[in-house]
Amino acid sequence: MDYDYLAQSLAALAGVPVRLYTDGKFERLYHHTRFKPDLAIMEESNIFQNPGNVSYYMDENFLYYGLFRSAKDNAALVMGPVAQAPVDRTLAVKILRAMGESVGRAGELADYFAAIPSYPMRNFLQILCTVNYFLNGEQMDVGRLLLTAENVSAPLPDAPERQLPRTAHNTDELEALMLSYVEHGRVDEIQKLFQLPVAGRAGTMAADALRQEKNLVICTATLVTRAAIRGGLDKATAFSLSDSYIQRAELLDDYTGLVQLNARMLEEFARRVADIRCGGGGSSLIGAVREYILLHLDGAITTQDLSRAVGMNRTYLCKRVQEEIGMTINHYVTTVKMDEARRLLEVTKKSPAEIAGVLGYSSQSYFQRVFKKVVGVTPGKYRADGKPDGPASGFDLIGVG
Repeated sequence: MDYDYLAQSLAALAGVPVRLYTDGKFERLYHHTRFKPDLAIMEESNIFQNPGNVSYYMDENFLYYGLFRSAKDNAALVMGPVAQAPVDRTLAVKILRAMGESVGRAGELADYFAAIPSYPMRNFLQILCTVNYFLNGEQMDVGRLLLTAENVSAPLPDAPERQLPRTAHNTDELEALMLSYVEHGRVDEIQKLFQLPVAGRAGTMAADALRQEKNLVICTATLVTRAAIRGGLDKATAFSLSDSYIQRAELLDDYTGLVQLNARMLEEFARRVADIRCGGGGSSLIGAVREYILLHLDGAITTQDLSRAVGMNRTYLCKRVQEEIGMTINHYVTTVKMDEARRLLEVTKKSPAEIAGVLGYSSQSYFQRVFKKVVGVTPGKYRADGKPDGPASGFDLIGVG
């Protein structure tokens, strides 16, 4: 097959950049406009992660890429980036920051995307399915293509039942627990929710299991969007992420795939809030530090403990943490513990004394003094006044509130 001609024709017909790869190596880009560095080249490892003949990948800024692999030889085509709506200057700045490029190039990047048509997700995925048919003779619908790209760490149920944890006696309690995990960026706890046995059922929202699950994804998306915004996620990102998952849910006609999609949505919202809890940049170092703190909340945590856990010299670790989030390790440990204290006050009936024990404080009075210093009010008043509308006040200290 003449892949050079195929790539050139696809780029001309769709108006989207297409790249040709041979034996895993980039050969040529086909499109009438360029932007350097090439966004698709920067996302290569993610785009090629799916082993199928055709797949798609969505990056952090909701730009889509398509991948075609020839079943006959070692040729591959990468199509994209594609946005669902025109890229304005605000989004261009966000993309440039993620790339590590100067925001002064926002106009240049916006012009680049202006030369690339925007495609609704369904239309873009349909293009991928159609091209794959001509390339590999493989018939695939949009729903099946979606299923090949969705995957989460949590196990899936065998029957149309919602998995609820043993500790949640009703859907209201489960909802509060789930939203608190999203708001506070607790990805680990979100994953545990899907590993516990069935102990309840969501309310009836449709006559059949498939429509019920789609409605549940939509309702969950609405709730977790609000929770993530309370946790500090910017509104534009939160609503774009919600829209993306709702669109994917409507395209699926597979119950198991919808359950999987719902789980992935919860994880992703929680992860994005967790990135904010790591200083806003999703630092892998701060992420590792935060994970260790969350796993050892019930004890005293020293800089020596953390340096051993992350495999780094203690002095260098202290310097890096200070540089990345603008606070000392001890301050950050306290901030993470106080964020968990807020969550426990919001969704459990534990007394301040019990929470002090859970968080490894030697006395209730000391815990209360620390809580008031970080949050601004005592634990009792915080619970009595109800959950505030804004993000976790403790994290205002690292500039993410």
